Amino acid sequence: MKTRRLNRGTTLVETLTAAFMTVLVLTGAVAVLLYGLSSWARGEGRIMAEGDAESAVRIVSQELRQAMLVSVDPNGLGLSYQLPLVDANGNYVAPPVPDGVTRRIELDSSTLNIVTAGVARPICGGVILTDPLSSGGTGTYRIFSSPGDAVNREVTVEVVTQRNAYNSMNVTSRDRETIYLRNVPVTTN
Repeated sequence: MKTRRLNRGTTLVETLTAAFMTVLVLTGAVAVLLYGLSSWARGEGRIMAEGDAESAVRIVSQELRQAMLVSVDPNGLGLSYQLPLVDANGNYVAPPVPDGVTRRIELDSSTLNIVTAGVARPICGGVILTDPLSSGGTGTYRIFSSPGDAVNREVTVEVVTQRNAYNSMNVTSRDRETIYLRNVPVTTN
């Protein structure tokens, strides 16, 4: 007896079910991929903003640690300072005296600059003047502040930066440090 093999195809319902399940799986995979990409972009923006703020505070800190005669602007957006005089070998003159060159660190629009002899060197871009950690996240802050003594012995530096992350979403970062000045001139009364 001969057996016949039945060749049976797929029905329309089976084909539509398979197509629907394939579309469903692909849609889920694309959604997960897009969510992952947006999270990555936001994280990258946050890293860049944090790096900018930390770098700016570190550079200002290095500049001001050796500074003397530091004067903070009344609005807190800049300061002037002088460095101690050094001899021909690069050693500080004792007792410390100012070198006579007035330097500034100031905010120009959204860029924090170090200005020496009229030449500006940018140290940080994307600086904003609203503090995200303030009440409501919209309070203003002063980049530079000091206790207000006759002779500044410390300066607090706070820098808030903002970066565009993903889909026109901005991320902000804030870094703050109090710098204790090493070369405060001795005043005699």
